Parts: sequence; C-alpha cells; structure tokens
Amino acid sequence: MPFHKLTGEVEMSSSIQKDKKYVLHGWGYSDIIITEAHGAVFKDQNGKEYLDFLAQTAGVLGAGHAHPKVVKAVKEQLEKGLTHTLTMFQNEARANLGEKLAGIAPGRMKNNCMTYFACGGSEANETAVKMAMKITGKKEVISVFWGYHGGTLALSSLLGQSWHREKMIRYPGFSQMPNAYCYRCYFGQTYPECDLICARYLEHHIKHATANDVAALIMEPITGNGGHIGPPTPEYHKIIREICNKYGILCITDEVQTGMGRTGKIWGADYYNWDVDIMSTGKALGGGLPVSGASIRSDLVPEDMKTAQWHIFTMGGGPVLAAAGCAAIDVLLEEKLWEKSADTGAYLTKRLKEMEKDHPIIGDIRGPGLFVGVELVKDRKTKKEATDEAIAVFSHCLGKGLFFGLSAKAGIGNVCKFKPPLNTTKEQVDKAMDIFDDGLSEVEHKKGSGGF
Repeated sequence: MPFHKLTGEVEMSSSIQKDKKYVLHGWGYSDIIITEAHGAVFKDQNGKEYLDFLAQTAGVLGAGHAHPKVVKAVKEQLEKGLTHTLTMFQNEARANLGEKLAGIAPGRMKNNCMTYFACGGSEANETAVKMAMKITGKKEVISVFWGYHGGTLALSSLLGQSWHREKMIRYPGFSQMPNAYCYRCYFGQTYPECDLICARYLEHHIKHATANDVAALIMEPITGNGGHIGPPTPEYHKIIREICNKYGILCITDEVQTGMGRTGKIWGADYYNWDVDIMSTGKALGGGLPVSGASIRSDLVPEDMKTAQWHIFTMGGGPVLAAAGCAAIDVLLEEKLWEKSADTGAYLTKRLKEMEKDHPIIGDIRGPGLFVGVELVKDRKTKKEATDEAIAVFSHCLGKGLFFGLSAKAGIGNVCKFKPPLNTTKEQVDKAMDIFDDGLSEVEHKKGSGGF
C-alpha cells in the first residue's frame, strides 16, 4: 500500500516512534495508528473514523470488526485455561471447527473432507500443495498469471506477479499460465467467440511447459491481489476440471480471499460450480483472528496422513483460534452473510456503474458480491493503466475517511478494490461511493490540468 501521511499536524507519539524504530511493515507504510474498531468502521489516534472497505486485509474481517459472537467465543475459551495444544493431541474446539467447515464445504467436499488447520493463507496453501504432492507422488504445480497464494519462498514461485519474486530463486517445477482476463485478453480474443481459449490452453501448458509430473493446479476462483479478475462463465472451470482429470491432476481452490461468503456464495468454487479436490481457506475464517486451513476430500486421504508425522505448523488449530473460527462460521450461517454480500455487492456495483458514465477514468468494473474491482485507465480505447491516478484516488479517499485496497505495482496498480465486511450497510456504501466519486473527480480534474 502506498505511503500515506495524515493531513495536518500529527504529534510524533511514542507509539509511532517505537514503530519506526522496531517494526517492519513489509507492505507500505502509514502513520495512521488504528486505536479501535467496530463493524465496518475503525478510528485513528485522533479519533477520526474511517469506513473500512478492505476489511483491513483483503476481507479478513468478513463478519466485521469485533463481532460480539467471535469476542464471546474467544473469551469463553480463554477462561477455560486452554490456549495451546501440540497438534498430535485433540482439542474440542478444533474438532468442532473441522465439522463446521466440512458442513459448508463446496461440491463433493461437503461433509466429506478433512482439514489441517494453520494460521495464515500462506501456511494453508503450503499445506494444500504438500498434500497434492504426497497423494499423487508428483512434484510440479501450475498456477495462473496474477494469482496470489502467499508470501513464502516456495509460494512466490506460484505467484503470477513477478515483482513478488524479484531476485528470489524459483522453486523448480512451479509454473504459470495465462488467466481468464477478458478485459485484457492475452490471446487477443473476445468472449464468447474465443471459445474460452484461456481454459483450453491448460492442455498445451501441460504438454509443452512441464515435465509431465504435475500434482496440482492451484487457482483462486477470482484473483484477489491481482485485481479481482474472474472468468466470464462457469464453463471455464468445467474445462479446467476436465483437462485436470485427463492428466491426473488435482484441483486446488484458493479460497483465502473468495471464501466465507465474499462472492455472494459461501465459496468462490460454489459461484462457478467448480468441482475441486482440495480447498485452502483463511482470512475471514477466523473472524479477525489468524485461522486458516487446507481441506481435502476424505476419500483422497491415505491412512498414513491421518496418524503419521508428515507436517506441522506449531500454532495451527489452537483452541482459542479454533473457537474463533467456529464462531465465524456460526455468524456466516446465522446472518446469511453470503446473501448480504450478494445484495449489498449488487447495490455497490450499481452505484459504480452510474459513476462510470461521468468518469472516463473508469475502464472496467468487476464483481461479484462484495469482491468488487474498479480498473482505472488513462484512456478507454488504449486501456493504458492509470496507476499513478489510482494511488492519488486512494490517498484522497483515505484523507476523507474511506479505506479500500489497491493492486500494488505498476501494470496492475490501477485497480481499486472494495472488500468491506459482509454486513456493511447500504448507507455506508452510499457514503463510501460519494467519497470515491469525489476522489475520481479530483484526480480527473488534476489530470485535465496536466497533473499526470
């Protein structure tokens, strides 16, 4: 995220001094200190309120900041005096979370999966890939351009954004193929005349860009960090599945950002009717706490994976975290957050479509649900990325009390991303869109005056 300074005089508090001296952020820097938060709103050190249209980190707070049921579940577990167990032991909260997650899993995985719990999406995806390799005995993995699966050294080789792995060693056997990016089709085609060549290309990639030793294809149903880019139809995933079946390749759906109701369905795989074998999830799964998991169809699990020593992340599935995960799933189901996401997301998208008529800087608007991306361009005909303009819009809106996401580097840094809590109200959407509208106008005026 780009550097941001608060407007006006800001006292250099002891917290800021300590942060500057002792903390590495890794994803940009801001002098905003978040002091409290509730629902879709957080406050800074000056008491200023912000609409949180990123749910802090790409949708982590899907149920909103400090949801009472999540807070209650965590307090009750802490009061039991059990905060950590070695993964070989059982704990009640983790067993309950496994059952609840299986009960909402997509497709054939529903009530037919086992989960290894971890703390973050990177850990979940490392586990998912490791599962696929152990089960198939193969070593290669395919992902797609602009995909994001985590920040570890191995996973950086599955990222479709080269800046993440700049000057880093490539993990052998990990490769990328073009994703379904209709607005900027790599094959110069237009849907539906293209016959989904982007999906059919997978077979060419397997034949000519691998050693025919592919364990899995891992893919977000809709890219998150890459700019909220999804295929135009479920037929895309049907073709992907058929090709994977033909070559004995497992399908991994990375639901870290798209899961838990974000797309208007419980999972992105549900939205596209994608038949998958393994699912990674995280972010919103913990209701704001670090909970993630790699779930695999039970019929694929060999007996030795159930009891043998084959994998460990120390803190995964801890009782307190698992209790938070159980509460987050309960909130999802009781409040039908996926339905709220679909309804509120449609309303947000409608507002943006109305804005599109007045703002030529808007090139493309993408959903679904509350997983909305707005791609900004310098010119609609050339589609030249308006990266500097997007950063300027972001800074303007943050100063006015609206926080949203940005694709962080040139080339994809032109996408404004809206992922608020799923229980965000339409009144809050209206306020956010008014600020965004003002930001676009400000930047377009500056652009017209030769500022960009």
